[in-house]
Amino acid sequence: MIFLKRLGKTLTNNIWLKVLALVLAFVLWVLVAQINNPVRTLTYNNVKVTLVGTNILEAEGKVYQILDNSNIAKVTVRAPESVISSITAADINAIADLSQLNEDGTVPIVYTLDRAESITADHDVLTISVENKVTKYVNIYSQTVGSVGEGCVQGKVNLERNRIEISGPESEVNRVSYAQVTIDLDGALKTISADMEIILYDTKGNRVESDTITKQTDYVTTTVTVLSTKTVPVYASTTGEPAAGFIFTGNITVNPGVVTIAGDTSVLNNITRIDITNPVDITNAKSDTKAAYSLTEFLPAGVTFEDPEFDDEVTVTAFVEKKAEKTLTVSTDHFTLTDIPDGYEAEIVGEEEISVRLTGLETELNAVSAESIRGLIEVDSYLSSVYGDDYSGITFANIPVKFILSEHVEADPVYIRIQLTAKDET
Repeated sequence: MIFLKRLGKTLTNNIWLKVLALVLAFVLWVLVAQINNPVRTLTYNNVKVTLVGTNILEAEGKVYQILDNSNIAKVTVRAPESVISSITAADINAIADLSQLNEDGTVPIVYTLDRAESITADHDVLTISVENKVTKYVNIYSQTVGSVGEGCVQGKVNLERNRIEISGPESEVNRVSYAQVTIDLDGALKTISADMEIILYDTKGNRVESDTITKQTDYVTTTVTVLSTKTVPVYASTTGEPAAGFIFTGNITVNPGVVTIAGDTSVLNNITRIDITNPVDITNAKSDTKAAYSLTEFLPAGVTFEDPEFDDEVTVTAFVEKKAEKTLTVSTDHFTLTDIPDGYEAEIVGEEEISVRLTGLETELNAVSAESIRGLIEVDSYLSSVYGDDYSGITFANIPVKFILSEHVEADPVYIRIQLTAKDET
């Protein structure tokens, strides 16, 4: 009992011992806290800076562009273990208010994080460039790559729209010269229709890639017609007759004589040839006659040419020659009596040889000789046409000979004397 009284008196009278006790208690508490919940630092990469006040620039018709990736920060946080273990980069607030934009294009960044002892970043300003916002239209072009399938040909390319509106910083928009879509035709056997991405290009054909340019739309519906092909001949004809003493040889040429056309299979199946329905006029011609035609005029609807560079012009030539002539002495043995009237006998009388004048194409005339020429004498047909049904009193008659000749050879009229004799009916 006496001991406790002495101890109490000692503590009461020695204040420094009290302070020392408190300090020791605090240190002990800190040591315990450090052991159970130590303070440490952790670095977070790719912390995104949030921009506010952008409406101020928009109201002034301005747009901004972030420079040097200054909207991405590397942030180091110091906090107790219990805090560090429960936060992510998304919990770190990084705010840049564009209303505080400085003349040098920098905006202060304010970093905050609840429960952190301290927070530091690798940079504390956002750097931007500010420009006038402009809008313009650029044309959209198409480009095809690859080849369609065998037996097919590429037809027209149709774009749902041929212009697009773009907007953004003046310097970026001014870089853009045109827009383009690319269609891969590799092995295509039928018409292609799809939404194709619109890519922007500069005057040198380099792609313009900019996050600050806004396009009216990113895609355009593109249709590429794929057609079947077929090779067909071209035919032409003539009208009129050449001048006297001249003859159409029957030969007509078309250059080119065959063409390859393209169209829907169902249409091509019904086409076997192309007819030039406007004939070449050889009226009074004394030489070969030529005419040029635009072949497209004679194609069915929906049909075109396989070769897009074919100018579709064809030349038609009708060959005209001066008539040649030759005279042959022909034996009447080469003539055959036909169509003899019933009840009669007929025979050729008079000269055994006659002279026959032939005119026509020289090449065909050369093939005719006195030995090869043949003629027919149609007795009843001729007599009927002259005398009617009753020619019983006719004994002799001069009847024309029909010569068997090629198409482009003709003979002057030749008559043969025929004797008719009634058959003895007894």
